[in-house]
Amino acid sequence: MTAPLRKEWFQLVSLTLAHAVADTFVGIISPILVTLSGQYEVKLSLLIFASSILAFSSNIFQIPIGHLHARLTSPILIVGGVLLAGTSVFMTQLPFTGNLSVVGMSVLAIVAGLGVATVHPEGLRAVHGLKLIPSSLSTAVFMVAGFFGFAGGALLSSSLVDNFGMGSLAWLYLLAPLSVIPLYLCGIRLPIEAEMAQEAPKADDTTPRLPFIPLFVIASILAICSQIQASLLPAYLEKEVGYTLTFSGLSFTLYGLGGMFGAVTWGALAPRIGHLRILISVTLIGAPMTLIYLLWAPHSQWAVAFLAFTGFIVYTGFPLCITLARYSISSLRFGQRMGLSSGGTWGIAAMTLWCLAPLSDYTGIGPLLHLIWIGYILAGLLALAAAQRAHYSSSDKE
Repeated sequence: MTAPLRKEWFQLVSLTLAHAVADTFVGIISPILVTLSGQYEVKLSLLIFASSILAFSSNIFQIPIGHLHARLTSPILIVGGVLLAGTSVFMTQLPFTGNLSVVGMSVLAIVAGLGVATVHPEGLRAVHGLKLIPSSLSTAVFMVAGFFGFAGGALLSSSLVDNFGMGSLAWLYLLAPLSVIPLYLCGIRLPIEAEMAQEAPKADDTTPRLPFIPLFVIASILAICSQIQASLLPAYLEKEVGYTLTFSGLSFTLYGLGGMFGAVTWGALAPRIGHLRILISVTLIGAPMTLIYLLWAPHSQWAVAFLAFTGFIVYTGFPLCITLARYSISSLRFGQRMGLSSGGTWGIAAMTLWCLAPLSDYTGIGPLLHLIWIGYILAGLLALAAAQRAHYSSSDKE
């Protein structure tokens, strides 16, 4: 490995660490909602709503941030974003109960969400400036590390609360300043967007240029599936199945771990196999796998191993959508496309959860989880239709 390539990998790892820690601060809330419901003396559905505000703000703010003309080459906005993201830990430390606690959590959720939102478009801009690492791989590493941080937050918070109580979560804020130190050590400089030439797609069909709108729709559906799983699965396993808090958090973390390895693996293979081929395959295969897990989970803890393998297969679909959006046909600038792809999609996912939260009071959580595999089927069919349109379009040009 040459020295320039080693330097770029150091920079990618530093960006990835900051991204993972920022998203960890989002992931620590959902697994402990049942415990917080007792601590704050409010209904679980209200806390699901408050936690979804964190998810919503951390993503919807990416759209205006992505629309800003990028002028700074310093990673200072990424640093500030991680430090703000850490304030989510104080959502669990409020000194009051009842509806006032929901208001306090919601305010902190907006503040922390703004920080998380800043990290994503700026981080992707920095990743875009790496020239020696294949884009499908660098994007997959960056994006899936964020999801693994999000999923890892589930195990981290549930384990700490189980063993040391809710007060122990405040110490997690120290992760924020520690994680941004490598950004200065690696010497990362962000490219100015006005100087960033639009990358031409590769000559083969592995990174076809698709219209941005269908990619955005597919990515939104996949984000909704992940948001439902992240927010509702731990609570379902603890409250309705009867597993321990730690195991419930571990289950989603193992899903994230499988997703991390899967996204890196499929991201590395995408230039050879084809981005759309993988996207179609993982969504259509992941749908029945998710259904099998949901039917198996109430009967055996060993189903968690199958959940991890499901993550290995299915999660790579979202990073692939981000990569394809990078090369998509659109009048939007790169930052706008990334803000919409990585932020707008998850903002829509959070708003979907607002509708599902009150519904859970009447249906229970279990039936709502089946929307995940239905969503994967829909995303796979839309990707298949996009592939066919891309094929006919290229045939017409010939």
